[in-house]
Amino acid sequence: MEMFMEAVQNTLVGMGTVFVVLIFISLIISLFQYIPKIEAALKGGNKKASPVAAPQVETVAAPVEEEEEELVGDDALVAVITAALMAYQGGTSTSKDQLIVRSIKRAKRTGRR
Repeated sequence: MEMFMEAVQNTLVGMGTVFVVLIFISLIISLFQYIPKIEAALKGGNKKASPVAAPQVETVAAPVEEEEEELVGDDALVAVITAALMAYQGGTSTSKDQLIVRSIKRAKRTGRR
């Protein structure tokens, strides 16, 4: 019975610790709404001292990955993959018109060539 009570006590202490930490994290997250206000107040105080126009911010589109761009329009690569699939299947079970290459992804090398 003593071991059972000790186990219950350990469980309660562990669960209590978890809930206290979760409540603490919740309080910290709830304070995030005040960060922009404080930041604006700090920047606003500096702007009043020296009136300078705000710099213009240009938006730039995210760069497209070159690897995907290369593989999409590469007809020769699609032809090679189609030929490999036909050779793998023996060429008799499926006609080349029924094969569809939906996507091409480069495999990661494991160090062997």
